[in-house]
Amino acid sequence: MRRTGWRKTPDLSGRMEWQYANDPLAMTWTVKAIDRSVAYWTAHFSPFVIIPLMIFIGTFFYGVNLFTWLALFWMAVGIFLYVKIGLERTVFVYRATNEHLEVCQWQDIPDLVFTFLRVFPFIIVGIILMSVISNPGLSIAALVGPALVGILIASMGADSNYKKIYKDLEHNAYRWDEVADALLDTHHGLIHLRWPYELPPDVAAQVDNPEQYNRQGSPLYFRKDQESRVIELVSSKLPMSVSLENGRYEYDFSS
Repeated sequence: MRRTGWRKTPDLSGRMEWQYANDPLAMTWTVKAIDRSVAYWTAHFSPFVIIPLMIFIGTFFYGVNLFTWLALFWMAVGIFLYVKIGLERTVFVYRATNEHLEVCQWQDIPDLVFTFLRVFPFIIVGIILMSVISNPGLSIAALVGPALVGILIASMGADSNYKKIYKDLEHNAYRWDEVADALLDTHHGLIHLRWPYELPPDVAAQVDNPEQYNRQGSPLYFRKDQESRVIELVSSKLPMSVSLENGRYEYDFSS
């Protein structure tokens, strides 16, 4: 299982309200996981880091100028977005009873990230001032792009709704006897379960092929020390017609 290096995690466990809290408890466990394709996001953001890095190195040794500072700025933005989007962890809390599986999850984003979003514009101002000092004849138009990015990032960091979206608690509940298929992926450290799912009529009317959405899936992540207990639990709860298949789970390109 993959993990990032964030040290402080927002604890939302006090807000978890189990729907089937009175059902006999079979097992509960907590895990942090990157529930997305790291390889995809690494390839996606690599140009935004490598190209500015090459420009920065090239201009730094041949005379610091506007392009040096702009390259450093865009490289910092690319690295921040890669860590924020590509390496962001999710906290999963699972509660299994004899009949149900409940999942609570929230984004593992420290408050430091949102503080950085508010401070980042001041860093941009410093870069702009250094650029003007090093080249007094610099065109203001060349600095408009970084300034606008700084304003946008500042507005995101100060927006309470943006913070709420990324730190909100999500809760789902499923029945064991309705599991349609199960995939064990020890490489990613998860069991992917799927249940029959029917799109709401108003949503199905807007989809070309609603049949492709007839399954609703949920990953059951586990650490290595939890693996045997989770596999044993799931195997004992699956319907007789469903077996736990070994394979490799494929993340959606955007997840």
